[in-house]
Amino acid sequence: MTAALPALHALGAGLIVCAGLLTRRALLGERRRIQRTRRALTAAFEAMEGEIRFLLTPVPALLRSACAPEAEVFFRAVREGLLRGMTLAAAWRAAAAALPLPENERESVASLGTRLGGGEESACAALTLTAAELRRAYARAEEKQRETERLTTSICLCISLLMALLLL
Repeated sequence: MTAALPALHALGAGLIVCAGLLTRRALLGERRRIQRTRRALTAAFEAMEGEIRFLLTPVPALLRSACAPEAEVFFRAVREGLLRGMTLAAAWRAAAAALPLPENERESVASLGTRLGGGEESACAALTLTAAELRRAYARAEEKQRETERLTTSICLCISLLMALLLL
């Protein structure tokens, strides 16, 4: 019975280290999801701006345009809000609240919905401004990516190794 105890401790320590690595993977995966969302929304807003400016496409038709899956979830939520009788601004704000972005970026996207109801020039300017804000946030996060990944790895491994050592 006592011979099996060190083996169980080693197994427990190994599982703790695996949990630390899985935590690292989840944290970095969330950061990557935020980056994909920023990139997809930026591309979608730029495409919308072009279609409004050059093709005079109305906003409801733009909500059905093909885009990346991360942006499609957002536009589907807007369309569903419109089908429930919400105004464009309210549906847009509700869909923006569910985005996996920091609060200031969600607010920027949410406020875009109120500016889309205006004329062509104001809608295009609002889309361009929001796309530029998301592009800047994307670039800042990309600059910090290496440091963030290294720091996240260090913290997760150090904590899990410390817990594993305490178990042994």
